[in-house]
Amino acid sequence: MIRRLACLLMLAAAGSVAAEAPIPGTEACATCHPAETGLHARTRMARAMTPALESAFGQNLPNQPLREAGDGYSFVYRRTLSGIEVAAERGGDRATGTIEWVLGAGVQGQTPLVNTGSGRVAESRVSYFPQLHQYGITIGQTAGASANATAALGWMQAGRDLQACIGCHSSAITRDLQPVIPGVQCQRCHLGAEEHLHDVAHRPSNPGKLPAPEQVRFCGNCHRVKPPVDDAQLENVRFQPLRLMKSRCFRSGRLACTTCHPAHQDAVRNQPAFYNEKCLSCHSSPAAHRDTRQAGDCIGCHMPYVQLHPALRFTDHYIRVVKPGDLPAGVIRQRGTGG
Repeated sequence: MIRRLACLLMLAAAGSVAAEAPIPGTEACATCHPAETGLHARTRMARAMTPALESAFGQNLPNQPLREAGDGYSFVYRRTLSGIEVAAERGGDRATGTIEWVLGAGVQGQTPLVNTGSGRVAESRVSYFPQLHQYGITIGQTAGASANATAALGWMQAGRDLQACIGCHSSAITRDLQPVIPGVQCQRCHLGAEEHLHDVAHRPSNPGKLPAPEQVRFCGNCHRVKPPVDDAQLENVRFQPLRLMKSRCFRSGRLACTTCHPAHQDAVRNQPAFYNEKCLSCHSSPAAHRDTRQAGDCIGCHMPYVQLHPALRFTDHYIRVVKPGDLPAGVIRQRGTGG
């Protein structure tokens, strides 16, 4: 499994990430809610979709072609005024596409959408992983040589899948699935925000006030409550609501996403005491066990880091006593270490 997910395009190219582009659609909200919009503008969600030329993917493209493993296809990229042209070729077999948008904030990974013509759009087979300064096979796509040049461009997205993909990485799209407000902005989560701008008496929805189970399912509209394939896939640790809903803590009806993650901010990282306080707000009885590891880190034991890819780690949100065999031993990592 892990070998299949490993980076296979090993040509590294150092470069700077593009400056953050202005975020459309939030200026009106900022007039009355400057603190919230200011915080949110700095989050990863706000940058969940980026114009190709401003993305880390586009900024770090090497001058030489990238190539699949073995006797695979090579990828040639060329910047244009409106985006990036890509050609997948091997011998006489060649397919081309254009990249206007890239998914991902550029922290863990970025994956382009490739328009292959005739209204067809593919999830690019090639992603960029900033922590490694390397390009590699997109998570979930099979490693090795592609069957043909068109397949080398990426995984073709059907209409509904494409709509869900763009819809979760942007806040407004056109009928022909073009993003007009990229990134997850105010109106994406606060439904009715546009009506509120015209009539302050109309209150937009506030996910923070939903009952805990409903809020987790709301966030799960994009972060997933159902596995893409089945429940046995290790990659499912990427989907926080899906894993959280397996936990007794969730079934208590008291644990919401915002219990641990402040609204309008990125998740707090590398601060065990912050999360210990959240855990102890419920687990404060004498039955709470001693930390025999003396690590002072509740989630270090009960929500381990999982290394899915050389550059990608995810916190497993299935809260439990992790037993041997629950996860492959080789993927569990301790926080605050490089191992």
